[in-house]
Amino acid sequence: MRAVLVVLLLVPSLTGAASILQASASVDDGVYSVSVGTHINAPTATVMRTLTDYTHLTRINPDILESRVLQVFSPTRHRVSTLIRACILIFCRDVRQVQDVERLSDSHVVADIVPELSDFRNGAAEWKLHRLQDATLLQFTARVEPDFWVPPIIGAWLFRRKIVSEMLVASAYMETDAVATVRP
Repeated sequence: MRAVLVVLLLVPSLTGAASILQASASVDDGVYSVSVGTHINAPTATVMRTLTDYTHLTRINPDILESRVLQVFSPTRHRVSTLIRACILIFCRDVRQVQDVERLSDSHVVADIVPELSDFRNGAAEWKLHRLQDATLLQFTARVEPDFWVPPIIGAWLFRRKIVSEMLVASAYMETDAVATVRP
């Protein structure tokens, strides 16, 4: 019942700019899990185009220092490398993440971390897009296990806060991209 109330309270924000509808995070034995639901005031095709523009991921997240395609397995499956400046509080580290990313449909993308090429022991992510008239509901879930020391102070709450912040920035970029695409 509480979840229904929270969603109802957020409904008025669906007509404005990007907003976070739901966010949760947990840490269990060094494995970080996150789930974020975001309303993006942009068409689903724009959101998908942005998410799968692997050589330009630096545009949607200022913490991504570099993104490039390492290998093309098929038109819908790529090996993608990103170098990310991860900062939470005063703890910062540049981390390499290599993922095998597959676009399963026009509304579903999955990614698996390639541990031997990454600073992570394992991990996976999933993006599901749902069309809402001229907007998109983006449901993002991820699970990562860093292969480097993370200060114990960085718990689920700080991890969730960081991911939510990054999702808002990315969503705002996608909305701006959608407006720019419509202009003559």
